[in-house]
Amino acid sequence: MILFINTSKADRLDVFLIKDNKIFDKIDLVGDHKVSENLLNLISKLLKKNKMKPEQLKGIITVTGPGPFTSLRIAVAVANALAYSLKIPVAGIEMKQKRLTNNQAIKLGLEKLTKAEPLQYIKPFYNKEPNITMANK
Repeated sequence: MILFINTSKADRLDVFLIKDNKIFDKIDLVGDHKVSENLLNLISKLLKKNKMKPEQLKGIITVTGPGPFTSLRIAVAVANALAYSLKIPVAGIEMKQKRLTNNQAIKLGLEKLTKAEPLQYIKPFYNKEPNITMANK
């Protein structure tokens, strides 16, 4: 099974299990949510619901952007940490020109995952230059 995470939408958090290139099961959270408080819980619930342990995952795909800054960073950090600890590949999907459907993103992610190797990492994609401000002295 492959874990798929999408935090690129401000009002939605999607966590899927992929089997045989299709969505096998999913949990989503719609509305005002805090990714930092809910992402790991949703992953845990999805795995428990399917009587799976994290060690049974074969790879992780996450949407890396563009999207809400903090949500993307959290999803990428969780995906990288899980993949590193489980020694499985991780792949990131950028949705630059248009919003892909989850099925399109999964297809693209599975293609990237076949080229990914364990112990590699992904980075968020913000689609604009960072704007870091300094406090006035």
